[in-house]
Amino acid sequence: MEKLFETYDSYFVNKFQTRKFAPEFFNSVADNIIKQAPKVFDVKKIGKSFEGRPIRLIKVGCGDIKILLWSQMHGDESTATMAIADIFSYFVKFSDRQEVQELLSKLSLLFIPLLNPDGAARHQRRTAQCIDMNRDAVALVTPEARLLKEIQNEYQPDFGFNLHDQELSTVKGTREISAIAFLAPAMDEEKSDNEVRIRAKKLAAFLTEIMMEVVPGKITRYDDGYEPRAFGDSIQTWGTSTVLIESGHTIGDPEKFFIRKLNAVGLLSAFYAFASGEYKNSDISTYEKLPGNSERAYDLIIRNILIKYKNGHTTPADLGISYQVDTHTTDTPMLFEAGDLSPLVALREFDGQKKLIEEEDLKIEGEFDLKKYFSE
Repeated sequence: MEKLFETYDSYFVNKFQTRKFAPEFFNSVADNIIKQAPKVFDVKKIGKSFEGRPIRLIKVGCGDIKILLWSQMHGDESTATMAIADIFSYFVKFSDRQEVQELLSKLSLLFIPLLNPDGAARHQRRTAQCIDMNRDAVALVTPEARLLKEIQNEYQPDFGFNLHDQELSTVKGTREISAIAFLAPAMDEEKSDNEVRIRAKKLAAFLTEIMMEVVPGKITRYDDGYEPRAFGDSIQTWGTSTVLIESGHTIGDPEKFFIRKLNAVGLLSAFYAFASGEYKNSDISTYEKLPGNSERAYDLIIRNILIKYKNGHTTPADLGISYQVDTHTTDTPMLFEAGDLSPLVALREFDGQKKLIEEEDLKIEGEFDLKKYFSE
């Protein structure tokens, strides 16, 4: 982990300036990386989205241990997708190293970097059919969900990584913003364990152990309520030991490049742990004792403003503003809370310097015209 973290800049892909990018742009970036070492990669079009965009499976390695990774099944959750480009770059730059060759002789890595290209094109969570694909593991009404099921059936991977971005939240019981969350999904209402889920928990524990070296106190365990329509739960049931990785947030990093780095380094570390068997030594309790998420965080808190009412009265307050609905970022700031927000935290804060805000401009869970009152 330490070496991968320290050398990250050597395989970081600098083509992404923002988390919003078209699927065609990602494919172009990936292709430019792949063509530098074409023998390392096997690129296969496995199908099309509802609107006809290609969905690709990119295979690296030829080993007996099979790992399936899928990203951006929610079209606006692109942090891990960028990290996958970094991972491709790692394999290109270090393909001649003995440790990489040994790794890829033991593993078969199956990447679906962009499972919902129609959603990605719109920067929206759902598919072009307005379906949340992560609630389509049973009905399989979307072509994208059917493709994921077909790939799982065809390859029967030993391990799976379900890669997402999570809502802005704090670590439960603290003011720390959650940087990353892990989940070994449940397979039934009783949240019982079998060999498949225990392997997933050991993997989640391993990831927790290595991430604690970098973001101590900022790791959470995602809610493990059983949802049979979700792919994490279903693929766990189908025999693939699956871990959900939810990319969180860090202060001063709106494009989530640091969280992307955590994804790239963490996944590469996991690959080496699969090859060596190191993950088997992890203590499941390390994962099970992780705190949950709390949603008491905002994108922006404006401290120290005055609400001006029509009757002439004024009231001191703070404003809690979010650019997020579910997990995705909107272009319009939304006001979610006004009042004393001193216990709460945000990715960004500034002093409103007792600026008078008209009562009619404060609509809770409505748009807030930030530019009307503040130049920044």
